[in-house]
Amino acid sequence: MKKVVFSIFVLCSFVRAQDFGYEYLMLTEYRSLGASYNLQRFKASSSNTLSDSNRITFSSSLPFIEFRQNNGRLAVGYQTFTDIRGKSKESFSVYGETHNDYSIGGTKESKGAFALPVVVSANYVRAQSSNPSLADFDIGSLGLGTGIKFKHFEHSFGIQAFAVGSLMYASEGFGTDYGSQASLCGEVQLIFPELIYRGILVGYRFEYQRWNMNNSLLDYQRRYQGMFVGIMF
Repeated sequence: MKKVVFSIFVLCSFVRAQDFGYEYLMLTEYRSLGASYNLQRFKASSSNTLSDSNRITFSSSLPFIEFRQNNGRLAVGYQTFTDIRGKSKESFSVYGETHNDYSIGGTKESKGAFALPVVVSANYVRAQSSNPSLADFDIGSLGLGTGIKFKHFEHSFGIQAFAVGSLMYASEGFGTDYGSQASLCGEVQLIFPELIYRGILVGYRFEYQRWNMNNSLLDYQRRYQGMFVGIMF
């Protein structure tokens, strides 16, 4: 598990700008620090063999602190929730990703283009079990994805939008269980340079994740969506 968490931080250190040759480096090379607020649903998948009383199920807000640089994102989130027995439990999440974009439309003179993103992503999700005798959900994942992306940049405004599907190898934190994680993510970013300090980044993100482990007791799924905002520096 330490290797998985470490890999998340390594991902963002290799992020490089993908500007398609545009003149608008002010918008294609940026970094921001901010937060997001998401609505989420975490529940057992249909293949999970636990009884309803022993499953981890909650719907609660999911806040993140987010660092973004060019095509990279590192997000850390923490929350509490009430389990089926009425007891307070905790959940912790770390997400990291970096995109390498290959242009499939537009020219060096154009302001916008479509691209094929190749995405390396990793995440770690932990949620406490409602039954102390059962293991917590404690899974780290690492994998690749691709999809479609659109970018449009001007001197005073920028927009990025993408939809990406990913397949990852997943493993339990302190056990021998392993499996896969599939995810589908969509995001829209709006960039406003010089509006506040060096600019602000605002947007909306949707992500769906599904874990399929060799131990079906760990088969869960999560869906979250919400707004994010960051200050560019």
